[in-house]
Amino acid sequence: MADARFFHRAGPFTLSDIAAVIGAEPLLPDDAAVSIEDIAALESAGPEHISVFSDVRYRAALAPTRAGAIIISHKLAHHASPSSRLIYVGDPRRAYAQVGRLFYPQPPPVPGVHATANVHESACIGIGTQVDAGAVIGRDVDIGERCHIGANVVIGDGVLIGNDCRIGANTCISHSLIGHRVEIETCVTIGSQGFGFVPGPAGLERMLQLGRVVIEEGVRIGANCAIDRGATDDTVIGAGSVLDNLVQIGHNVRLGRHCVVCAQVGIAGSAVIGDGVMMGGQTGVADHISIGRGAHVAAKSGVMRDIEAGAVVGGFPAVPIKTWHRQTVGIARLSKKVE
Repeated sequence: MADARFFHRAGPFTLSDIAAVIGAEPLLPDDAAVSIEDIAALESAGPEHISVFSDVRYRAALAPTRAGAIIISHKLAHHASPSSRLIYVGDPRRAYAQVGRLFYPQPPPVPGVHATANVHESACIGIGTQVDAGAVIGRDVDIGERCHIGANVVIGDGVLIGNDCRIGANTCISHSLIGHRVEIETCVTIGSQGFGFVPGPAGLERMLQLGRVVIEEGVRIGANCAIDRGATDDTVIGAGSVLDNLVQIGHNVRLGRHCVVCAQVGIAGSAVIGDGVMMGGQTGVADHISIGRGAHVAAKSGVMRDIEAGAVVGGFPAVPIKTWHRQTVGIARLSKKVE
């Protein structure tokens, strides 16, 4: 169960309330008024909990569960006990995420600027915004309404932040335009100089980095990410995209809308990533590469040439996923022969 010291639960809610939120099929008449107090995993759920069954790999936990209600699809329903109270939806995982937000909504900011925050007189702080201890907000910064600026956040001169944004503690933002409803975790760096150097007789000379970072609406950025500003054009993170922890985005990268970038991915400068691309953890993308809309890249891959839209690739260098699997099997067979 969630620790009440850290997570504040709403509710209880009736199953009819929950069904309305997740767009479930009509409930049995006797089920609509059943009260649910919390969410829980199948293994630990009791009669007061709602749980989810979305993968046959977990069917061993389904039979003995004591959950008061189970979110499920018709395709999986035959695995459940006849005595279980089932809530039918098309996508159980998505529905369970919605129920989680119902019981554990994001707490609203507490409006006000902490006495130890350093806010330049020319900065504009929107109504309902919370600025925590030690934050530094520079000249001509414009922060929207109902934002939460965490402790020790540094926001450089001229930065624009939209409404309903959350900036985690110890994050540093400069040279950036940030849209509405953006969530940034702790210790993120946005707008720093890109990695561009030219060798010369006296050593390496840094290239000027004169672009910005543009983060569109609804983006979520994990802890310890680094997003460099553009060299001449902007670095752009498309609306609705999600970056896991420890992601590096180089200068002039254009990441499309609704992309998923897993932990420790590195994308080198001027790469263009289409909408809906998914990248597994520790993928590396070379500079000036183009990855087409909807492509999937397996974890630990090295993308060294362009990838067409909708392709599924993996390996180093990244190749079509079936080719990679054949290569892996071939190497395994060769190694056995050597033994």
